[in-house]
Amino acid sequence: MSKRTPIQRLRAAATKFEEEPDAVCGYWRGYLVWVERDDADCLWYIRVIHPDGGYLYDGYWRDSHGRDGADAVAEAFAGAELLEGDQ
Repeated sequence: MSKRTPIQRLRAAATKFEEEPDAVCGYWRGYLVWVERDDADCLWYIRVIHPDGGYLYDGYWRDSHGRDGADAVAEAFAGAELLEGDQ
């Protein structure tokens, strides 16, 4: 059985989850995961906030042209190391 992707994990377990073609947002295990495509540059802006309020990821994802929300969520999880040690 293959492991679930970050977007599948977020969809299944996030609270206050919202998903649109150009934005995905939800709280996963207390972390705010928020991605939104910038209309002007077509780049994804990613923000991951720790439950204590600290920013783990905050900025544009370079070279994200042509990527979708699932890709941006995967980048958010990887960049913030949310799945480190997860089985």
